[in-house]
Amino acid sequence: MPNTQQAAAHGIRLPAKPSKADRVLSPNQIGKIMNVTGEAVKQWILNRRLPAVKHSNGYWTVKVCDLEAFLKTRHEIARRLVLIADSRDGRISSVIEAVEHLGHKAIVARNLADAMMKSLDHYPALFVIGLDDGWAEPWKFAEKIRATKGLRKFPILLVAESDLDDDDSERAVELSIQGFVRLPSEKETLVAEIRRIMDRLV
Repeated sequence: MPNTQQAAAHGIRLPAKPSKADRVLSPNQIGKIMNVTGEAVKQWILNRRLPAVKHSNGYWTVKVCDLEAFLKTRHEIARRLVLIADSRDGRISSVIEAVEHLGHKAIVARNLADAMMKSLDHYPALFVIGLDDGWAEPWKFAEKIRATKGLRKFPILLVAESDLDDDDSERAVELSIQGFVRLPSEKETLVAEIRRIMDRLV
């Protein structure tokens, strides 16, 4: 096959090889790279997390450069801080262990003032709030998160030593709480719930 110079000598202009910025992949190809289904990739596209182009035949394509930017963002988010607002040492230790197992870093706040100060200093990617414990303001902290610009969209996971009663369940819905785990529980349960919530950030 003639190269570009040989073709030019005969007055033929070959199409240029696509640059890295122009190369594209299908959702199924991306799924194989990331070990997820093509449908999962389409959900990222439909939720506007991953830029893509829909063609007239109904197929989607993603530029390689956009995929790389998406993966970089995903990695950065995945390694952000998790703020644990709790006062029970045993429960804090369980959450820290699960957070670090996933490669994240945990910071701890034991009262409302400390929790708000650390939240505004670090902008954690996830809040884990302990209920039914020694500090009496876990719901007030959740309300402040939802009322604070820059924090309100970040997810909240509740942990407690008993199931939520009807009033607490209603409050959780009103405050768009993303998850609840009753502790103590198997480490895998807490790890899986934190992973599920963090995966939704991208």
